[in-house]
Amino acid sequence: MIWLKLGGRRFHLLKLAGSFFVFAFVLKALEAAYTIFVTVNKAIYANANPALITPLFGWSINAPAAFTSEDIIGVLLGPVANFLFWMALAVAALMIYQAGKIVFPIEEYEQKVSEHHRKLIAHARVAHAKLKRK
Repeated sequence: MIWLKLGGRRFHLLKLAGSFFVFAFVLKALEAAYTIFVTVNKAIYANANPALITPLFGWSINAPAAFTSEDIIGVLLGPVANFLFWMALAVAALMIYQAGKIVFPIEEYEQKVSEHHRKLIAHARVAHAKLKRK
């Protein structure tokens, strides 16, 4: 653990950095969601009036032609990918923030221990218990 002392108060540095990352990445994800909304509105306007394709998207090839559903999917790919990227970073930042609370499951397996090793483990436990009592 890394601690930061500021103004007489101690902060867990990983939690502090994680909280800033979570806040920043959530804001960027909201910005990307708004970009998706704006792009969908542009696609609706371009579909209704093909003359708006060039001013809205900057396409000059075959404009003003019909704005097809493939075009709508094409213009949405970038904003959706951007949104998913920032959401993934927000989840990673949340994992950093929750670093002290995250438990990663580790594969458990059974191993046969010989009788000799069982006796050694039992003696070690008894010895450890005696040391704790002192």
